[in-house]
Amino acid sequence: MSSTPSTSSTPTNNPTTPTNNLGANLEFVREEDFVEYFIFPPTNKDNNEDDDKNETHLESLLQKIKAQVDQISEDYIWHKDEFNLTIRTEARESLREEENNEKQVPLPPHLHGITHYGDNIQDEWFIVHLLYEITRENAGVVARVVDADGEFLVIEAADYLPKWANPDTCEQRVYIAEGHLLLVQNSPSNTAAVLSVAGALSKISQNPTLYRVSANIQNCVDERLNEFTKERRQEAIHTQVAHLPIGVASILAQRPSLIAPACRAFCERDPIDMKACRAMRFFPPEDRVRTAVKFTRCIYAMLMHSAYVPDRRTGWNLASATSPEEYKEDLLGVKIACGFEILASQAKENGDLENDSAWRAYLRSLVSKGYFKDNLEGSAKYNQLMEDAKSFFIANRLRFRTRPVVGKEIVQMLHSLDPVNAEKLREDESSLPRSDSDSWLDISSEELDAMLTKKYGTKKLFSPAGDMNAKEFTSNITDFLDRQSEFDGIDDDEPTVVSPRKSTMRKNTSMRKAVKEHPIAAPSPDQSVSFDPDAFSTHVKNFLDFVIPEDNWESNSEMSDYEDEEDLERNIEEMTNSEMHIESDIKAYMNQMDKELSKTTIGKSFEKSSEKRPKSCGEDDFDDIESFKPIDINVNTLKNMMDSYKSQVGGSGPASNLLTAMGVGMGNSTASVKAPNKDVDLSESTV
Repeated sequence: MSSTPSTSSTPTNNPTTPTNNLGANLEFVREEDFVEYFIFPPTNKDNNEDDDKNETHLESLLQKIKAQVDQISEDYIWHKDEFNLTIRTEARESLREEENNEKQVPLPPHLHGITHYGDNIQDEWFIVHLLYEITRENAGVVARVVDADGEFLVIEAADYLPKWANPDTCEQRVYIAEGHLLLVQNSPSNTAAVLSVAGALSKISQNPTLYRVSANIQNCVDERLNEFTKERRQEAIHTQVAHLPIGVASILAQRPSLIAPACRAFCERDPIDMKACRAMRFFPPEDRVRTAVKFTRCIYAMLMHSAYVPDRRTGWNLASATSPEEYKEDLLGVKIACGFEILASQAKENGDLENDSAWRAYLRSLVSKGYFKDNLEGSAKYNQLMEDAKSFFIANRLRFRTRPVVGKEIVQMLHSLDPVNAEKLREDESSLPRSDSDSWLDISSEELDAMLTKKYGTKKLFSPAGDMNAKEFTSNITDFLDRQSEFDGIDDDEPTVVSPRKSTMRKNTSMRKAVKEHPIAAPSPDQSVSFDPDAFSTHVKNFLDFVIPEDNWESNSEMSDYEDEEDLERNIEEMTNSEMHIESDIKAYMNQMDKELSKTTIGKSFEKSSEKRPKSCGEDDFDDIESFKPIDINVNTLKNMMDSYKSQVGGSGPASNLLTAMGVGMGNSTASVKAPNKDVDLSESTV
C-alpha cells in the first residue's frame, strides 16, 4: 500500500512513542483518502480515574461497540480498510495559541480509528452511519469524524450553516451524540480560537441537546445516511455470475468481502504482479466452476473497465466472442482469479519488513518528519528509534488491509479448504441466479442532468409561470458575471490543491485577475487552448452595456459644449485631422460591409424598441431621425440566447452551459420575452 506521510500531530498510545519529536511521531502513514474517527466515553465527573481504570472502561466499551458494528456491517463489502478501533489514553492534540505558536494538550481517553476508503466514498459515509448508531445505542458516548478535508459533515451542509461557521471556525466543533449532529457554538469574542476537544466534550455533557444543528443541516446529512438502510443498501450491490477457479470460488463462498481487495489488486497491477498472473501457482485455471459473485458497484465498474487479454499459455480458454454472456463470465473470472493470485503471491509473515513496500513508505515518512533527529545511522539511539518504529508498524499494520496482510489470510484459507464445499459449488451451478443488468454503467447526459438537479437543485431566477422580462434577464447575466467565485483558484505564488467541498464554504473568495492584454482564448505552445474567464466576462458585459448613442439635437445652444470659439476651433481641427487618418480605411470598410449586408435580411432580424422619442420644439425635421427606432439590446440578447438554446435540443452548448451555471432551469412550456408593448414568442422554452 503506497502511502503519504500523516499530517496529524496526534501521537498514538504506545509506551515507546515520543510525545513530540520535532513534530514527528509514530502515527501510521495515511493516504489522502482517509477518514479518522474518535469515540469518547461518557465524561467522567470527577476526573480522578487512573489510566488502568480508563483502559478497563474503554475495553468494555470497545467490545460492546465491536459486537454492534459486526451486526450492522455483516454483509457490507469494504473497498479498502475496514472499520477498526483501538484504545488510546495518552494521545495529545495541538492547539494554536497565536499565529506561529502551538501548545500540546492531552486528549481525553477514547477509541480511535482510521480507515482508507480508496475510490469508494460510500465507505466514508457508512462509517458516519455506524457512528450515528453507536452514539444512539450507547448513552453519553460522543463521536467525532474528520477526513482530509477536515469537518466534512458541515461541508456537506455548507448552504445552511450559521454566519459564524466556516472551515476555520468549525474546527473541532462538530460532534455526534445520541444519533444527532452537534455544532458547538463559537464564542462571539474570539472566532479564530480552536476549541479543545476536552472543552467541547465538557460543554456537550452539560447540555447534550443545546448544540444540535438545525433541521436543514441535519437533513443534509440524513439524506446521505438514508442510503444505508437495509432496503437501499442492496441497491449498491451488483451480482454477476463468473467462471472461477475452484479455490477462488470456495474462498469467496466463505468470505465474500475478499472480492474488493482482489479486484483492486488486479486493477492496480504492475509488471511484477503480471509475472504472478502468468504463473498462477496458487489458483490454476484447469479446474473452474460457475458461481454468483457479489460486487459493490464501484468495484464492478473498476473491473469491467480494466482491459486485459489473458495469456493463452497460462491455460485460460475463453468462450467465443459470439456468445457475449459466456465470454463476459469467463473474462471476469480470469480478472478475479488474477487478483487473488497477486495477493497470495505477496503474503508475508508479520516480521518480514525488508521487502514490504508499506514499511518502506512508512520509514520514508518518519525520515521526512525528522523522527530520527540528528542521530547517525547505526548509533545506539538511532537503532533504538528504529526498533520502536518497527514494533509499532508490525503491531498496527494488522489494522489496515495491506496486500501482505490480505494475502496471508487468503493462503491460510486456501490450505484449509473443505472438499465438501467445492462439491456443493458444482451442484449449485445449475441453479444460479441471473446476473444483474449492468445498464447502470451507461448514463445519458439527460440522466446525469437529472441526477445533478436532484442532488443540488435549480436556482430559480424568474417566475414559475415562464414569463420573463428581457431587461431583468440581461441584468441577471451581468450580475452573474460580476459574482466572485465560491471556489478557491490557483495561487500563482504558491500552488495549492484545495478540496472543492471545503472551498464551497469559503465565501467571497476572489478568483478575478486584472484583464490581460491578450485574446480570450489562444493556442498555447503545446497546442492546447487557454481560456481567460475575466476577458470573456468583460466582453460580455460590454456587449450587454452597449447603447445606441442619442443624437444631441436638443442642446439649448450650439456652443454650449465649448467654452469659447478658440476651444471650438481646436476641437474641430483635431477631429478633422483624426478623420483624415482613418477616413479612407473606414469608408472602404463600411462600403464593403454595406454591399454584403444589402443582400441579406439581417437588419430585419433585430428587435426594435417601440418607444419613440418625442419630437422637440425647434428640432430639425429629418425623416431618418424621425423614423429611427433604436435596437432593443435586452430583447435581442434574450431572444438570441433562447434561439441558441433551442438549436442545441437540450444538449450541452454555450447557451445551456451559461444558463445552467446561472442556476436557470429550462422547461418545455411556452415562455415569452416581454419587451415594451410587445411579446416576442419563444416557443417551448421556459426559465
